[in-house]
Amino acid sequence: MVRRAILLVLDGAGWRTETHGNAVTRETLPTLFARIEASGVAVLEASGEAVGLEAGQVGNSEAGHLTIGAGRVVPALARRLLEAHASGSWARDPAWASIRDAGVLHLVGLVSDAGVHGLARTLAHAAASAAQAGVREIHVHPVLDGVDSPARTAPRLLAELQRVLEPIPGVRLGVVQGRKPFCDRSGNLAISRVCADALLGFTPLPTFEPEALTRHLETAGESSFPAHIFPGGRTLEHGEPVLHTSHRADRARQIASLLAETQPLYALVELGGQARQGTRVQHVFFPTTPLEQGLFSELKQAGLASLRIAEKCKFPHVTFFLNGFDAGAEGRGICLDSIPEAEIPARPEMSAAAVTAEIVAALADPAQHAVIANLANLDQVGHLGDVGLARRAAAEIDACYARIAAAAERHGWTLFVTSDHGNADTLIGADGGPFGSHSHSPVPFFFAPAPGLTARWTARTGSLANVAATYLDALGLARPAWMEPGLACFG
Repeated sequence: MVRRAILLVLDGAGWRTETHGNAVTRETLPTLFARIEASGVAVLEASGEAVGLEAGQVGNSEAGHLTIGAGRVVPALARRLLEAHASGSWARDPAWASIRDAGVLHLVGLVSDAGVHGLARTLAHAAASAAQAGVREIHVHPVLDGVDSPARTAPRLLAELQRVLEPIPGVRLGVVQGRKPFCDRSGNLAISRVCADALLGFTPLPTFEPEALTRHLETAGESSFPAHIFPGGRTLEHGEPVLHTSHRADRARQIASLLAETQPLYALVELGGQARQGTRVQHVFFPTTPLEQGLFSELKQAGLASLRIAEKCKFPHVTFFLNGFDAGAEGRGICLDSIPEAEIPARPEMSAAAVTAEIVAALADPAQHAVIANLANLDQVGHLGDVGLARRAAAEIDACYARIAAAAERHGWTLFVTSDHGNADTLIGADGGPFGSHSHSPVPFFFAPAPGLTARWTARTGSLANVAATYLDALGLARPAWMEPGLACFG
């Protein structure tokens, strides 16, 4: 008889024993921590090489969910980009020929050191590769982060980018602006059009001076910095090629769809599921190859159709990323609406109650045997760097966990809980100010076995790559040889 198991990902819930500036504590999540005290917890690495990133690089949702679903370490795009630049293979891509013929290229991307949706070095490496390929005129349009990278780091990162770009022939800096309109994924194209209009020169732009950014940061974050233009820089002219340097599609689609209206658009990754049909990408420099093996393939081989549940902002994480870059590889999905990001400060509960209601209904369905779900609050609210709001989000998560745990016990499910990376565990930075970026913290992993099912820990440390095998064992399925070992056994 096949058993039943649910994997619940509490997005952004890192594991840190220090309680100052931490919304993931026994005080904020009493029901959840009571379970941890009863069953124990494994502490899993969720950053750096343990999840396919570079040493020292903070974890993110893509790497976390990909590693959970793969059951092993999969190299991240940032490492592919670095290797392609170092070897010169990026500069030898045949797609540069059409850009070279146009004589000009505009690069648009995040100036970030986090590597979640982009890296400052990716802009620099794209510019260098374009120059090596013979593109004579290269305009770099930096987008300031302050969300994935720590707040108020934009002046340093921008200065470093300028220093690296300086020796590359033909490079000039153009429009600089904050990430809010550039990264919007709400479906409201009017927000993204603010960014597009600035890049296209449809709105008057003040000349950028470092002092303007410094003054802005006295009262706000760099993500809301209004568009300026560098001295000697220029905007896009109709028909000039644009390379969008985002590492992920979810926050690239909207702005890409607008730029593609008038410009030949190039991208680093596929922008599938665009905000509007008709968005044409001329070339993808680093196409994604879906994984052939992962948790999804084992569930499919066993004849178990899993159910994936999340709100819209995290739905790709439990489908596309967890399925190894193929949302349709396995499983049926339930995607709940997300509230607009601008409303999160007033509603840190977000859509967690609606997601929980779907989870509870699925656990009561005798036809279901495998559920994978995500609760987004601790990450989305954590990005605001507000301890009070994050504590409210944690209270909502604890209430949702209590409902899910009760339903799992009532209907004979083993419940696993983990996270994809840290965030709400570190809300105050080293300078004593708000900290809204991902943390380097490991993440917890614990479980409540189904009634009548015995369980024992086999390891209390590891990485997110160890989750898949543990989940399979609870379902009564064997671990394949290519998958990392599990952390517990069930019988």
